[in-house]
Amino acid sequence: MTALVLPSDQESLDGYLRRLAESEFWADVHDFLNSHGLQYGRQIVENSDTAEQVLGLQAGTLIPITPSLAPANPRLKWRFERHHNAPVCPTCISMRKPHHQSWRHTFVTCCVEHETRLVDTCPMCLERFLTGRGGYQSCACGFQFDRLECEPATEEEISIAALISEQKHPTRSLLPPKLKSETPPNIGEFLFFLASARSDTKTGKHGKAGLPRTVAESRAFLRGAMAVLCDWPNAFRIEVSRRLANDENASSSAPARLGRWYQRLMEFNGDEYSDFRTELTHVVKNEFDGIYSGNIQASTQHRSWISAAQAAWDIGIRAERIVDAVSKGVVPGTQHHSGIGHRHTVIHQSTVEEIKRNRQRFIDKKSLREDLGISRKQCEFLISNGFLKPSPLEELPPLVDGVFDRGVAGDLVAKIANAATVIDCQTIAFRDLNLRFTTDTSGLQKVFDEIANLRLNAKSGTTNGKLADFHFARTEVDAVLTEARRGTGWTMQEVAQFTGWKGHCISEWCRQGLLKHEAFDHAGGVGRVIEPEALARFQMQYVPLSELAKQLGTSSRSLLKRFNDRGIQTVGSFQDGPAVRGHLVPIASVWVGEPL
Repeated sequence: MTALVLPSDQESLDGYLRRLAESEFWADVHDFLNSHGLQYGRQIVENSDTAEQVLGLQAGTLIPITPSLAPANPRLKWRFERHHNAPVCPTCISMRKPHHQSWRHTFVTCCVEHETRLVDTCPMCLERFLTGRGGYQSCACGFQFDRLECEPATEEEISIAALISEQKHPTRSLLPPKLKSETPPNIGEFLFFLASARSDTKTGKHGKAGLPRTVAESRAFLRGAMAVLCDWPNAFRIEVSRRLANDENASSSAPARLGRWYQRLMEFNGDEYSDFRTELTHVVKNEFDGIYSGNIQASTQHRSWISAAQAAWDIGIRAERIVDAVSKGVVPGTQHHSGIGHRHTVIHQSTVEEIKRNRQRFIDKKSLREDLGISRKQCEFLISNGFLKPSPLEELPPLVDGVFDRGVAGDLVAKIANAATVIDCQTIAFRDLNLRFTTDTSGLQKVFDEIANLRLNAKSGTTNGKLADFHFARTEVDAVLTEARRGTGWTMQEVAQFTGWKGHCISEWCRQGLLKHEAFDHAGGVGRVIEPEALARFQMQYVPLSELAKQLGTSSRSLLKRFNDRGIQTVGSFQDGPAVRGHLVPIASVWVGEPL
């Protein structure tokens, strides 16, 4: 059993395991984990609960400090977890402080508390410190961390580290207003965007840049991002101006001039990044000499004509659909071309509002079910009966995704609600009228038909919500099912209800041919209807062993043994897991005068 050692506040997973190993008198965390059949990395991250059991830790010990795909804590983002080094702050180690979570983040290059750069290389073995290798206070070669030389960090490095680690520090005053006190969950992605946009790549695809592997590489990679963030807003304005001026094709739209950089910037649409959008608007408004500013100024100007991209954002569809609809003439709008193959599309705000109204009106089957509160099968019944007809494609307005008119569904519900009457008997909700209630598909469709045609009325006081909440008289529903049922027989569920026999036993007796029935297709399976004459004939020929044992005051097992001793064989039995069920005793085989 591992000694009770709990993670400290903001301690990293690697640091905690090192400290845990030290408490168990292991010099190297690798040997400690290996002795338990573990290895630091994805194995522990993906199976932290298993690691807790193996290490003898309390349940939930590792989860709060384990990196993940989308954590609320930006320090624990798996994408930016350091996999090639494990830097430390020598001062923190000398003071017996835990390894901080922020040290594991690729873009943290210094210790905020001591304002010194992190060290990731051993001066004795000249190897990088690695995760899952070495001790809490030493390199794998034995060199003590507290003997490492400390190098002061710059204000820019400290401000970035404080931002990621969510620590207060005077250097955060260099940052944009929103970032001085807030740390967005996706701050790592934003720093990567700013840094990669300033880095040189052979392919020109800045978003494909790799992550730095060492602390020195991180400082070099972040140099451009530090300049933009820590000289606010001047450096950012200069960056936008430079990109607007560097467009060789002199595109007529501001988004086209800014290119992919603008698109990536707009992906960070949280309130924490509003300062960047504000400054972008300021530069475009004062320096852009084109005729089309896109949606950059949408927040500051009320425009009647808007771009396809802005309209798409407002409507909730892809901009390409609007461009294609305008080019085909199905949506009113204006297009003009610039350069070679560049097409700029604008549509009127009133057209956007009309499209939004149409998309609210015409919905898909999933939204229809949600509006009515009904199941997929219930929806199919209403559609097949013609009460919820899909609109013909040629009659649909442009840019809608569904074919069902919400108004038609609303009219159907209102018609049923207006016909509600007072019902004093037992009721059943519409949502419960399903194939679990009855296996008779045709009968259930008949019930839906009666409801939609107002021949089966809802109960007053239950029609204020969705159709699924409407209640109907149970006796009237049963009467419709009885009339529509195949023949005059009973379903297996009904036979089980009034005989007390198990439904799966009845099904097996039918399958073996002992109980005459009529089979029909039901929901991809087989349904069975049993006529009264067939049931009476069955009861004249057989008696269930369990029922006979109950009447004789003994157990089924004991009675079966007596039958076997007398050579009386039961029929109808079947294997149900470890048990054998469904024993039937042929009445003709029992000696009437012989006591059992």
